[in-house]
Amino acid sequence: MKRLILMVFPCLVLVSCWGRPTTNANDFDSEATEYSHRTLDDDFEGDTLDGRDYHFSSKDIPSSATKVHELRDARTGLTVNSTEYPANWKVISKPSYTIDQKLPTFLIQITGPNGLKSFNTPIRYHVYYQDSQMAQMMRNTPYGQLIRPLVDPEQIFNEEVKTRMVNSGFNFLGERKRPDLTRYLRNKLSSKSQMDTSLSMYDTEWENSSGQKAMASVSLISMQQPTISGSMMVWFYSVDYIFVDGKAYESTLEHMKEAIFSYKENPQWERYVAQLGQQRAEENQRRAQMAAAQHQNRMQARWAAFNAHQEKMKGIWAAQDANHASFMNRNFGAGSGTGQRQFINMINEEETVHNPLTGNNYQVDAGSTEYWMDSDGNHIRNDDLFYTPNGDINLNNREWVKVEGAY
Repeated sequence: MKRLILMVFPCLVLVSCWGRPTTNANDFDSEATEYSHRTLDDDFEGDTLDGRDYHFSSKDIPSSATKVHELRDARTGLTVNSTEYPANWKVISKPSYTIDQKLPTFLIQITGPNGLKSFNTPIRYHVYYQDSQMAQMMRNTPYGQLIRPLVDPEQIFNEEVKTRMVNSGFNFLGERKRPDLTRYLRNKLSSKSQMDTSLSMYDTEWENSSGQKAMASVSLISMQQPTISGSMMVWFYSVDYIFVDGKAYESTLEHMKEAIFSYKENPQWERYVAQLGQQRAEENQRRAQMAAAQHQNRMQARWAAFNAHQEKMKGIWAAQDANHASFMNRNFGAGSGTGQRQFINMINEEETVHNPLTGNNYQVDAGSTEYWMDSDGNHIRNDDLFYTPNGDINLNNREWVKVEGAY
């Protein structure tokens, strides 16, 4: 059926690149990952996707004739894959980079004879951490909105599809099973991923008073990714629709099925994805090694500071009262509260910063060149002096200000 092409095949490139062991899957790549709340209406209302007119004539076109439609990556110009459709169907597609800025998924729309219209919704992406501490930590980041436990496609159907179809004048007929297509697509996913990846689908049939039939489907892909503290569940889904006159419903589904089995991958694109996956794995390894080295350096500096402090304390304990007062004044200053705060920060590897957006002070982990904060107290550590979060497309819905030390 068409919805399997619409959602599952474009996602194979994501699965093939994401579905590889990495050093630390907790690290979200800000250049690769972006999340959008765009809706179906945002992407299709008044938008022909490629700017061309939808009108066409199906006269004199044999029903058995086919044409090839290619899905293209706008960034590289490469063909991702191709599919054969009936020649009298109008197929248009648009790459979307709301999940991964280098690997597209696609919005696809089809129009054709007998009132045929088929389209998919933008893919929604979620993660779930089995480690409760890791989940809580991630909830306090800009990615917190992505956290949601895995649900089954039927729940997505009840949340997003059912009311939409009823309000459009359609009556629910029931669920439809297509085990042959499910098996085919699961085999495709299995061949693309080295992880534990699964595909679930919930296909429903509908009819309205005008004799038009419809299929509304939820396709959901999930996979386990390793993390330092265990694993996390990555899952994403799309809702796909097909509308056609009742007399042509079964034949249309059969054409959709034929299109699925005509799907062909582009070897050049597969090589590109494999190379990209290798580059990301190497970058994750490099980051992990750098983080380990930085942690080791911080621990050594902490112990050195602790030992130095112990030596100073021996002198303090042995000094007379007058010398003790003089020593405290030299080390902590007349404003001893500020000095003590600085001393505690040194021991805890923290810094105290002042946020002008809220007028409050905050404690942050020490060691970064600069810090940025928003009005909710969320902060970003940064060592790249050319980076400005207000220009980051992943954080464009917040105002960030560079904060200075409070002491």
